[in-house]
Amino acid sequence: MPSDEEKIEATKSLLIFGNLTIALWVALGTISFWLSNQLLGWIFLGFSAFSILVVLRRQMCNPCYYCKSCTKGFAKLSRLFIGKSHIPGIGKGSELGMAVFIYVISSIIPSSLLVSSILQEINPVKLLLLICLLTISTANGAARIRIW
Repeated sequence: MPSDEEKIEATKSLLIFGNLTIALWVALGTISFWLSNQLLGWIFLGFSAFSILVVLRRQMCNPCYYCKSCTKGFAKLSRLFIGKSHIPGIGKGSELGMAVFIYVISSIIPSSLLVSSILQEINPVKLLLLICLLTISTANGAARIRIW
């Protein structure tokens, strides 16, 4: 069992900011797919919500004694998304694998679709969406790289 210094403090600001970041990232990816095909937008939304909110959150929440107050994995998920330091109870390899999975699902696939769509037809909405998606991805990636 970890000491109190190693436990995650689940502050409201961490939970709110982290989960809003997750929601915004998923929403930008969903809109990217939605502009191409509405069915693909629904599929992406369902897949990303399930993989992030159910699979990743549950993977991180097995050892509950790593949080000062139980948040059912939402504090750890927020820390993973906004690039905080190491998450107690999760190995560096697992943490890196989860981060790569998140960036591929939330950034690379929607950005690739948008670039392909923009090359076929230039649309200011798609361009703005791509800029927003790349901005949030770069900010979160830079925070994560700075910590490692």
